[in-house]
Amino acid sequence: MPLVFVGPVLILQGTFLFTPLVNTFVLAFTDASTVGGGSFIGLDNFTALANDGDFWAAVGRTFAYLAVTVPVIVVLSTSLAILVNTSLRGSSVVRVLLFSPMVMPLATIAVMFQFVLDSDGLINEVLTGLQLIAEPVPFLSSSDLALFSLMLVTIWKGCALSTLITLAALQNVSEELDEAASLDGAGWLRRTWSVTLPQIRGTTILVGVLVSIAVLRVFAEPYIITGGGPGTSTETIVLYLFQKGVSPGTQAGYASAISLVLFVFVLAAAAVSWSLTRRSRT
Repeated sequence: MPLVFVGPVLILQGTFLFTPLVNTFVLAFTDASTVGGGSFIGLDNFTALANDGDFWAAVGRTFAYLAVTVPVIVVLSTSLAILVNTSLRGSSVVRVLLFSPMVMPLATIAVMFQFVLDSDGLINEVLTGLQLIAEPVPFLSSSDLALFSLMLVTIWKGCALSTLITLAALQNVSEELDEAASLDGAGWLRRTWSVTLPQIRGTTILVGVLVSIAVLRVFAEPYIITGGGPGTSTETIVLYLFQKGVSPGTQAGYASAISLVLFVFVLAAAAVSWSLTRRSRT
């Protein structure tokens, strides 16, 4: 009887998860193109990948993306969750505004920020109108600023779900401990730091790892907003993979090798999560 309930899920997982995963593993050792065919070439794709400067540049940009966005999202979402969890006036309005990115399609968010950050976009129009700048700021057309502009989009989008997860954890924080600390004379800030945050440490670690995995796979922001440019300044691992193996006439075998390397990065993030979670419970 349990198989009746589990069976459809197993079929879907086998069809749409495990079969493509096995197929990717096999293709990584071939010279297959996107139109089919290919023969076994051993580790040639991985050897070429190890010497591919463009790939490692994309890896560097992705990890720079990771180093900036993950701490900002974790700190910001934790702060917002604590704020929303209080009974301050206006918190319900903040809650609606905060969670609105969750119901917006990613493509819509990307197009919206493209309109806001473009050289003739909303921000430059406002700054020019206020005579704060003489020339438009090249948020998306400068190789120095474009990656940071995309990080802003990811932070705005990622805070909503992270805040919701943290907010759920705050519902399980012991009120007795908070009241005891209050009776001992501890103020709000001290109670938050010494009572609340230690009780949601496991959730905070989980949020950090989930965000890390999502950022490792970031694609929509650079693909829709900048197309990987200017030059290759916003080209991430997944966008590089797309250009190498998903576009027509490209190398599916080489792209599969990139996928496996990315899979190793994601597994490493999951291993860090498991290790930190175990440590937080001891």
